Amino acid sequence: MSLVVRKYVPQIIISAIIVATVAFYYLYISKEVAGAFSTADKALSDWAVIITSFALIVGGIDILRFHVLRIKREGLAQAPFSTVTIALLITMVVFGVIGWYYSYADPKAGITITTQPQFRWLYTNVYAPSDAAVYSILVFYIASASYRAFRVRNPMALLLLITAVIIMFGNTTIGGLIWPGFLSLRDWIMTVPNTAAFRPITIGAGLGTIVLGLRLLTWREVSWMGRRE
Repeated sequence: MSLVVRKYVPQIIISAIIVATVAFYYLYISKEVAGAFSTADKALSDWAVIITSFALIVGGIDILRFHVLRIKREGLAQAPFSTVTIALLITMVVFGVIGWYYSYADPKAGITITTQPQFRWLYTNVYAPSDAAVYSILVFYIASASYRAFRVRNPMALLLLITAVIIMFGNTTIGGLIWPGFLSLRDWIMTVPNTAAFRPITIGAGLGTIVLGLRLLTWREVSWMGRRE
């Protein structure tokens, strides 16, 4: 593959998208221009959805390849887990394709990818509970991290501990029974110190986004292409 296709064409596309996005946001100088920009902006958003869909396809193929290779490498020790993953992946894709087919073959039936009966049943009764279970496991990691963070080693750690205790008591019923002032203190902490702490973070993120955009426009940022040169 030539250097132009590998390097310059992607950078030109990214630069054009950045310029167009900025123009869509700032250059609403008349009603006609605003209408044209709104149409172009919607088209750009649609293309983003299309590209994301292809990325999901690539991700699904990569997951399938990863688990097949893992079964070959680790044998029976990994086979049950990878086999279940592969089977569910293929099953969800098949039912999704069936729903996509009916959405075009028989639009009056009202069947789409997400409303296809088997797809919806698997999502509601298999995926959603599994997702909730995985997130619930994070509670134990959060408790462990909180224990390490709340150990008083210096004045700042003591301040963190006191603040965390106030927030926890303010968010629970027992806190109000112990002392009604926990609720007022919680609201003040979340409104004043917490907001003041998040504002510089937000400003820093905005400045970082601007710098990244400028680096992309000047072709200095190439790590997104898998290279650091």
